[in-house]
Amino acid sequence: PPLRGPRTSSLCFDFPDPSHFLRSSWKTRARARAVRKTAEAMAVDINAFIEESLAAGRGWESEEARQAYLDRLENEKFALFAEDASEMTQEDIDAFNNMIYDDRTPLERMRNFRDHGNRHFATGKRNKMYFRDAIIMYGKALQESQQLESEYSGSEEGKQEISKLWSNAAAANLSLRNWGSALKAADAAIDLWDGNVKAYYRKCKALVQLRRYSEAVVAATGGLALDPDNAEMQKLQKQAREKFKSARQRDQAKAAALLRRQQPIVDLWELAQTYGVLLAAPDKSLDEASGGHALGRARPRWHEEGDVRDVAWPMLFLYPEYGQTDLIQDALGQDQLVQWMGRLLPEEEEHLPGWDERRDYRGSNVDVFFKINAAFPVEDQDELLQAYGVSQPGSDRTAADRKPKGVPGEDRQAWVQIGDHRQISWHDCQRARAPRSTLPAPSRAL
Repeated sequence: PPLRGPRTSSLCFDFPDPSHFLRSSWKTRARARAVRKTAEAMAVDINAFIEESLAAGRGWESEEARQAYLDRLENEKFALFAEDASEMTQEDIDAFNNMIYDDRTPLERMRNFRDHGNRHFATGKRNKMYFRDAIIMYGKALQESQQLESEYSGSEEGKQEISKLWSNAAAANLSLRNWGSALKAADAAIDLWDGNVKAYYRKCKALVQLRRYSEAVVAATGGLALDPDNAEMQKLQKQAREKFKSARQRDQAKAAALLRRQQPIVDLWELAQTYGVLLAAPDKSLDEASGGHALGRARPRWHEEGDVRDVAWPMLFLYPEYGQTDLIQDALGQDQLVQWMGRLLPEEEEHLPGWDERRDYRGSNVDVFFKINAAFPVEDQDELLQAYGVSQPGSDRTAADRKPKGVPGEDRQAWVQIGDHRQISWHDCQRARAPRSTLPAPSRAL
């Protein structure tokens, strides 16, 4: 019977379709029995030959040498006596394969591998595993095509035959959903012979699956130029055009939505530049540390209402003495601090916060400090858009271009005391670059 390895060995033998022997298992068993009987007879003949040789004075120098030779015959596996490929080494299998094709020309070998590939492809319609074997056979055929005489491979007939091989490989890859490999094979087929209509069809099909719809339309148009009445090509071209139109509409809708999300950030950046205010990227660590508190979602944002165009800032008030805080999410940059302090720390006794045990936290009776250099500022508008997660796709900076993570060291941060907070706006605080009076974090202050 033909030697046949496991399905994964990708072996090729020049015998009839192996599936014939699988369907005729009783023939396989009968042949196996015949092979075993032959091997037993050969073993008897070998023993008889050895005995005759010894009687004639030929043989080994010692009994030990004789026994060592017999042991080697018994223990080693010889390809000649193998019943199937599992009893052979890969070198033995390759040797048998080479013997089959030794006396054939590269053209004959190429066509033989091609025919094997075509049979595997036909079988693959019932079992997709055979498509892999088809790809292997087409690959072997293409390897043999490189050994062809230049007189044939460079001729129009030779180019067309090799082009069809590439096209067949593209079809097998399409069946296994290997879209990229199918596209490369189809391109190779077209490069060799631009009249290969099937290659254009398979290229278009691969491009549609890769969502490269505009290129798919071009490929289908090229195929229809060769065969205008090809119904399958017309259908595929129509499908590619529809998908291209839908994809373009989706891309336009995404771009418009992105611009709508970007516009408030762009306005925020431009207004901050006008006021000379530095902006930092949102601190994402606050989202986790705040446990869902509004502080974690606090962000400066663009504010426009009537004639008012300003930045709405979050303001966090700290009362270290009592471990208390107040958060104002939307304080306009033009607002005076005294306005907000009057709301948070009113002068009236009955409106003082409940945590104020001594009842002395009034807006007119506190020292006010603010912190500078608490974060790294962004350098440009693109970095701010990226920090807010609304940058253009593919525009993200590389790691080498980004600023350091985290916050500046304590040696760079500073608490600045406000002399007269009644005359200070929030933008005045934001514009501070160097401390006028720096102190450690205050304990009895705002």
